Amino acid sequence: MHQLRTSADRIAHALQVETRINALFSQYAILQANVFEAVLRGEKKSADFLKSHKDKIGATRRSLAQLVSDNSEQRNYIVEVEKLEPLLFEAIQFLMLATSRSEPMEMQAALDSVSGKMAQLAYIKVQMLEREQSLLDTRMEAYRFSVFLTPFLTVFLGMFALLVFVFLFWRINKQRKETQKARTFLQRVLESTDNIISYFTPVRNKAGEIKDFNIIYTGKNTDKILGRPVDKIKTELMSHAVPENFQNGVFEYIVACANQQQVQSFEKLYYFDKRPFWFKTKAVPLNGGVLTTSHDITVEHAAVENLMISKEQLEKQNLVLLDNRAFLSNVFKSISYIVMHFKSIRDADGKIIDFEILFINDAINDITGDIPAEVKHKKVSEVYPTIFKDGIFQNLVTCVEEERHMEYETHYEQGGKTTWFQATAIRLNDGVTVTTRDITLVKERAKRLVRLNEQLQIQNGLLKDAEALAKVGSYRYDMENATYDISDNFYRILECEPHEFESTTENFKAYIHPKDIADYGERMAAIRTNAASDTFTYRVITKTGKVRRLRTTGHFGESNGHSIVVGVAQDVTEELKAEQKLKNKNEDLKRSNAELESFNRVASHDLQEPMRKIQMFISRLSETELDRLSDKGRTYFEKIDSSANRMQTLIKYLLSYSRINKSKKDFTEVDLNETVEKIKEDLEERIRETGAAFAVDDLPTIRAIPFQMEQLLNNLISNALKYSNTEETPKIVIDCKKLSSKEVPDIFDRKRKIYYRLSVMDNGIGFDQANAEKIFELFQRLHQKNEYSGTGIGLAICKKIAENHNGHIVAKSEKGKGATFCIYLPA
Repeated sequence: MHQLRTSADRIAHALQVETRINALFSQYAILQANVFEAVLRGEKKSADFLKSHKDKIGATRRSLAQLVSDNSEQRNYIVEVEKLEPLLFEAIQFLMLATSRSEPMEMQAALDSVSGKMAQLAYIKVQMLEREQSLLDTRMEAYRFSVFLTPFLTVFLGMFALLVFVFLFWRINKQRKETQKARTFLQRVLESTDNIISYFTPVRNKAGEIKDFNIIYTGKNTDKILGRPVDKIKTELMSHAVPENFQNGVFEYIVACANQQQVQSFEKLYYFDKRPFWFKTKAVPLNGGVLTTSHDITVEHAAVENLMISKEQLEKQNLVLLDNRAFLSNVFKSISYIVMHFKSIRDADGKIIDFEILFINDAINDITGDIPAEVKHKKVSEVYPTIFKDGIFQNLVTCVEEERHMEYETHYEQGGKTTWFQATAIRLNDGVTVTTRDITLVKERAKRLVRLNEQLQIQNGLLKDAEALAKVGSYRYDMENATYDISDNFYRILECEPHEFESTTENFKAYIHPKDIADYGERMAAIRTNAASDTFTYRVITKTGKVRRLRTTGHFGESNGHSIVVGVAQDVTEELKAEQKLKNKNEDLKRSNAELESFNRVASHDLQEPMRKIQMFISRLSETELDRLSDKGRTYFEKIDSSANRMQTLIKYLLSYSRINKSKKDFTEVDLNETVEKIKEDLEERIRETGAAFAVDDLPTIRAIPFQMEQLLNNLISNALKYSNTEETPKIVIDCKKLSSKEVPDIFDRKRKIYYRLSVMDNGIGFDQANAEKIFELFQRLHQKNEYSGTGIGLAICKKIAENHNGHIVAKSEKGKGATFCIYLPA
């Protein structure tokens, strides 16, 4: 058996050497693979990476050297490996350095060097494995011989073992009885303890990971918690018996104990029958499993929680007290009232002879200039001696001695200014707290109220005069008593003297036109029913028999518990007559517009047709007879042609101006960016001739009449090109800004809250700002026709289009410095 064991040990030794050889050279190969992978990915390996591999390879090599210490040939191979190993690490380090510098040539040389060293190591590996295989074959023959003798020895050992077994059975049976006693004792201990003691063995998957535990043992206390027999629990997995362990993290602790073979202690919360339980558990690794001891600490935990809650409540109360203290301090600092607390100073007989200042807030500084910290603990007689003269000291003494509130007024004079105060004194212990507020403003307001009453009497007189001038009368109707209270001028509107008749409902109805009495009654009833204001017109017959029309407005309200209607009545007889006249003028205006439309039709055909014929004959004369004319005749002919063209253009612009109107159905969404691009395409030839440069902002989309917006911007851009400065390249800037109505200049009736300001700026010849309004009038030109062509209608069209869109246009300029046209359009 010794020979068998020796042969087996030698075979095992040979296999171990072979394994270490493979392990050593595998580590070289792994190092090479990791380095080559880093080179391919362009990653930079740290010095720790190479050092860790050196350490592992060194440890394996030393272990292999120890194993082959009895083999001289293998030791020689180890010596060769030890020589090659530093060269390999040096080549790898050089390769990593070349990779970080991104030098292809150096990297290739380093790669070749590493591959060469690895080839030499591979050759050594083959030699060592062949040598070890030869040894293994020899040792296997010796092992097979030993195995041949083993059966005979086994029979002998079996007989010997039987004798030993009988002896050991006697010893084990004796120990079993002792163990049974100990087990019974341990069982009684476990049953008597309040702790829950359990033993679990791990359930692993194919990868060796712990996925669950078998419950091998659990104490009887478990059934009190889970409400199930212990015997049934022992046959289940932990996930079925106690799924809570997988929810509160207990399972992870037990897994850590089994895997790391280390004691784990933890506290976790369970819910059984919707009741919370806290358990403190200690997990101990035991025989491949885990022994847990759990102790119910619910009561202790609740006590700790209550203690923490009490602590938090106490801290909150302390914070509240601090906040209240800070709040009170801030109140004393922020209020305008002066708050003081005085402590009584008594003589030997107990009589109050003075007070000590214990507290005074910062408000005193604004009145007397005193600083609270400086006057604290001083006597009142030293700081405010005047209180002994004006009776305040006696009020304070009375407050303390008789324990009653004292209120009084006092004043303080400084720098010729008198400040009045109202003070309240309240006893506190053997002292008095005085709160003083400034009532100077109240007294001034009282005086002012007297003056206002006087002014009100004057204003009432003025109001009566104003009612007379405006032909307005006011009334107050008490719906409870059905009585009227009308102003003096209301009587005068009815051509009566003030208070000539009693202002009752029946008396007033006597003056209402008979045909309007029913409507008047319905309107007043609606005001009373709906409790809302209303405005309507009705007729009255005055005392002298004249028919007047009154427009009245009534407002519902309450006064002294009565429902009342308060309103005004205005004589609108003349106003209605003026409205009728306005209607008549509107009819005249409609007829004029119809005549203008008729003129447009005539101008569009009857005026243009002769002009077209004139231009046609001028063209024919120019083709056939121009060469026969004298120089003066040619000059006259050119003037005729120019005048005809100007006349044609003038008619076209006049028609365009007269046709500008607006209709809600004509308005649509207009993208001004597209409009500007279309105009630039139409003016492409002129833009190219002048070399003009454009800078156009991101323009908005607005509701407008498309062709009018195009005409507006076309006129402005054409003018910018026409009146450009010959010494500079024309530059035209178009931008837009959104403004509130308050930011828009007060130059027109602003009916919208938001406007767009569309600006067209150029660097042309400009004009005098004094002509900024003149240029928008019809036929107004600032230059002679021989200087710049034009009709004087283009900007008038722009103005009409802007107004047509409820907007406005203005111009700003200076001679020689360009011009800016701003169009304000509703957003």
